Amino acid sequence: MSRPKKRSLFHKFLLFVLPFLILAIIITGVVLSWTSYKYFQKAILENYSNILKSSAGEIRLYMQHAQRGLEGLALVICATKLDKWGKDMALTAFNHEATEFMSVSLISRQGEKVASTGWQELDIVSRHESMFKKVLEGQSAISGVIVTKENIPYVRMAVPVSHLGEVIEVLWGELNLKSVWDILEGITIGETGQVYIMDLSGRYMAHRQIDRVVSSPPAEKPDILKELRESDTPVGWIKEEDGTRLYCLGTHIPGLDWVIVLSQACPEIYAYLYRNIHWAVFITCFLSLFAVLLGWHRVKRFLTPIHTLHRQVQRIGRGDLDQKVSVDSQDEIGDLGLAFNEMTDSLKKYIQREVETAQELVHAKNLAVLGSTSSKVTHEVGNLLNNAGIVLSTLKGEALSPTGKKSLEILEKESARVREFIHNFLQFAKKPELRLSKTSLHAIIREVLFMHQPDAEKRGIRLDLNWPLDVPPVNVDARLIYQVINNLVKNSLEAMTDSGKICIDGKIEGEHLLITVEDTGPGIEPDALERIFDPFFTTKGKKGTGLGLSIVKGIVEAHRGAIECQSQSGKGATFILRLPLQ
Repeated sequence: MSRPKKRSLFHKFLLFVLPFLILAIIITGVVLSWTSYKYFQKAILENYSNILKSSAGEIRLYMQHAQRGLEGLALVICATKLDKWGKDMALTAFNHEATEFMSVSLISRQGEKVASTGWQELDIVSRHESMFKKVLEGQSAISGVIVTKENIPYVRMAVPVSHLGEVIEVLWGELNLKSVWDILEGITIGETGQVYIMDLSGRYMAHRQIDRVVSSPPAEKPDILKELRESDTPVGWIKEEDGTRLYCLGTHIPGLDWVIVLSQACPEIYAYLYRNIHWAVFITCFLSLFAVLLGWHRVKRFLTPIHTLHRQVQRIGRGDLDQKVSVDSQDEIGDLGLAFNEMTDSLKKYIQREVETAQELVHAKNLAVLGSTSSKVTHEVGNLLNNAGIVLSTLKGEALSPTGKKSLEILEKESARVREFIHNFLQFAKKPELRLSKTSLHAIIREVLFMHQPDAEKRGIRLDLNWPLDVPPVNVDARLIYQVINNLVKNSLEAMTDSGKICIDGKIEGEHLLITVEDTGPGIEPDALERIFDPFFTTKGKKGTGLGLSIVKGIVEAHRGAIECQSQSGKGATFILRLPLQ
C-alpha cells in the first residue's frame, strides 16, 4: 500500500490562514460598499428633498404673494365706492405694481366685464365655468397652466370681491409663470436632472420641454399622485422614459394642489457610487493579493524556526547527539529548542551512563572470571613461593660458594617481585570495595608527600602542595585515595631522572573537586599516552607490571570520578583527577 504524500506544515498553515484573511477582507469590502450604497442613497434622498422643499417654498411664496395681492385689491375695491373709471384706474395701478400679472379684470356675477387692463377674450367665463362658480361661492381659485402664442406659461387666478358677506364681483388675473419657470430652470442637477411641476391629475404645469405642458397626457399613475398628496414627506419612485430608468422624487405643495417633482437618470445618479464600488473592488483585490504575499512571507518567516528545529531534530534522531538545536526565536518555539537541547544532553548523559554501566558490568563479569581463574593460579603460585621461601631460608643456613650465594640472592629478589605482581594482579582483578567517609584530602596528600620527601630531597626534586582552604571534605575511601595519590607521585619520581618539581593542586570546578599532579619529567610519547591506562601496559620494562595506573583508574571510577593524563614529550606529564563533591 502506497504511503500518502505528506503536506508540508507551510502549505497547511497557508491553507488555514489565507482563506480566513481573504474572506475577512472581502466581507469588509462588501460591508463597506453596502454601507456606502445605503449612505449614498440617504444622502441623495436628503439632498433632493432639500432641493424640492426649497423650490416648493419659493413657488408657494410666489403664488401666495400673487394671491394676496389680488385679495388686497379686492378689499380696496369693496371698501371704496368707485365708478367704472376709478375701477379701471385701480386695476391699472395694481397691474403696474404687480408686473407678474399679465392682465387683471373685474367681472360681474353675470360674467360681464366691468373693468380690465387688457382682457380681449369674451368666452373666458364659459371656458372656466367651474372655476367661476367656485369664486362665486366665496373661495379663491387657480386654473391650470395656459400657454400664450409666444409660449409664455400662465395661470388664471380669481378671488371674490365681497360686500356684507355676498360676492358682488370677481377679480380675475392672468398670472405669469415665467418666474416659476425661472426657479425651476435655475436648479441644475447633473446633465439629465430637472425639476418640473404637475397638478393632481398628473398633467405637467411647468417643464423644460414646453410641448409636454401643452399636449402631453398625464405623466404619472394615479396611485403615485395619491401617495404624493397624502404624504407629508417626499416620495420616491422609478419610471421608464425613452428606454432610460429615471429616479423621481416628488412632494405636494399644500394650498396649490400642485406636485413638484425632481427626476434624474439612474446611471448618472449612481455613476459616482459605481466608480467608488469599482475602486473598492480593485482595492479589495489588491489587499487580498497583498494579504497573500504578506501572509506567504510572514508564515514562511514564522515557520522557518520550526523547519530548522525539524531538520536538527532529524539529525538528533539519526544519532547525532552532539547536534545542538539553534532557534533564533524568543517565544515558545525558542523554548522548545532549549527543551530539545536539554533533552539531548540528558539523553546523552543517560546513554553515557548506560554505556558506562554496561562496561562496568562487562568489566565486572570479566573480572569475576579473571578473579576465579587467577585465584586458583595465585593459590598454586603462592604455595610454590612459600615452599621456595622455606627452601631459601634453609639454604641461607648452609655453607655456599660465592656463586651459590649470588644465585640465592637473585632467586629471593625474583620471588619478591612475583609476590608483588600477584598482589597487584589480585587487586586489579577484584573490584574495589569502598568504605566511604567524609575525609579531608589535604591531610592524605600531605602524608603521601611526607613519605616521599626524603627520597625527593636526595634527588633534588621539590614537592609542592597548593590546596585552597575552602575545599570541603569529600565522601571517599581514604585508604584507596591514599593509594591513588601515592601511585601517581611514585610514578612521577620514577620518571624523573634529574632534579625538578612535582606539584599537586586542588580546586573546585562546578560539582567536582579537581586534583592535579604535575611533574617536570620527560613526559610521555603520544603513542604511549593513548594506552597509559590499559592493563599490563608499561613503559618501565621489566621493572613495571603495567597494572598501577589501571588500578588507579579503577579506584577513581569506583568513586564515580574520572582521570586523564595530559603530556608532551620533554615537557612533563599532568594527571587530572575529578571527584564528585557529593
